[in-house]
Amino acid sequence: MRVVSIGAGADAGGSAATIVNLAGALIELGSDVLILDEHPPARGVAAALGLKSRYDLEDVIKRDRDIDEVIVRGPAGILILPLARGAFSLSQLPPREQQRLVERCGRLGFPVDTLLVDAAPGSASALLWPDAAAQDMIVLAGGSGPAITAAYASIKLLSNEFARREFHILISNVSNEDEARMIFANMAGAARRYLQVALHFVGHVPSDAKLQHAARLRLPVVAAFPLTAAAGSFRRVAQAVAGWPGLEHSGSGFDDFMRRLIRSNHAHAAAA
Repeated sequence: MRVVSIGAGADAGGSAATIVNLAGALIELGSDVLILDEHPPARGVAAALGLKSRYDLEDVIKRDRDIDEVIVRGPAGILILPLARGAFSLSQLPPREQQRLVERCGRLGFPVDTLLVDAAPGSASALLWPDAAAQDMIVLAGGSGPAITAAYASIKLLSNEFARREFHILISNVSNEDEARMIFANMAGAARRYLQVALHFVGHVPSDAKLQHAARLRLPVVAAFPLTAAAGSFRRVAQAVAGWPGLEHSGSGFDDFMRRLIRSNHAHAAAA
């Protein structure tokens, strides 16, 4: 199972929109995608699709709902598991409840080969500790100075707080790939020199009015406007992500991911 976290500096809405579009492109390729959303419901991925998440992982932990009842089903085959309150409860679960939650996560009614993570920013996240899952991280950067600065600040925060040393960079709202690669080269040079961090170019998304139109329609752009430049860009990013290796653990299912996540949060809570 492949685990990819996506961050957008200070702009949580940007990460939600990108996750929706990347999920749509991956699903079109044939991947079985589940989105894990750590943001409050009003700022989460479900809200970006015009959907309401009535429950979250906390309801599963409290035994009020089964895991399949918590999943939000969106358009174009998009599936979302809201974590919200439940993410903060993972470090407090006694062993018996840990095992019960892991078993419930093993009873998903659908296969998953890719987890897309919309994590809470910085130390507020329960999902970004490197031993929770050996996930890749995509950081979003835009074509403007403030957007580039926010992306670099996000990389600095994640490298300092979670000892992350590699990031994939997706440049959006640019005219063409040459402009995107110039922005990336400047970021990569600064990150290598001042943070001792390696950046990798994963792709770019050009300025495209149809991208905002798809967002208003509450659809991924590959479903709403499949022939546009933005749709083609997300397909290329999806192809790159689909080629990354998955987790190298003894277990590879969602239940194994949850087991590692619980163990990691217990360990870091104890250390704190």
